[in-house]
Amino acid sequence: MKKLLAVAPFAVLLAACATNAPTTTAPTPTTNAQQVVQSFTCEDDGIITATYAANGQAADLNVTLPKVGLSNAKITMKQAVSGSGARYVNDVNPKTTYDWHAKADYGVMTISSDNGQKYSVNCDI
Repeated sequence: MKKLLAVAPFAVLLAACATNAPTTTAPTPTTNAQQVVQSFTCEDDGIITATYAANGQAADLNVTLPKVGLSNAKITMKQAVSGSGARYVNDVNPKTTYDWHAKADYGVMTISSDNGQKYSVNCDI
C-alpha cells in the first residue's frame, strides 16, 4: 500500500503529460505585425503617419503637407545618425531631401531643396 501511495503522484504527473495537446503551432508574426505605426498631426494642417520597421532601420511615411503640395505622399526613409530620438532620411532625389526626426510623441519633418530652400514642420501624436 505504501508503494502505491508513493507511485501515485508520479502516475498523476505522467497522465497530465500524456494528454493530447494541439499539434498545430501558432502562426509566426509577420513583418507587418512587428512594425510600429504612429500618426502625427502637424502644423499647417499636416498629417504624417510613420510605420517603423521592427529593427528600426527604416521607416515608411505617408505625408500630407498642403503647404508644400504633398498629399498622401509615400516616402521610404533609412535610419540616420541622431543625438537623441530616431532620425530617418530620404536623400535619393538629388533635388529634394526629406528628414524625419522623432522622439517620444513629437516629430519634425524637414524638406530641403537643392536651391537652398528649407521647410520644417513640427508634429505631435
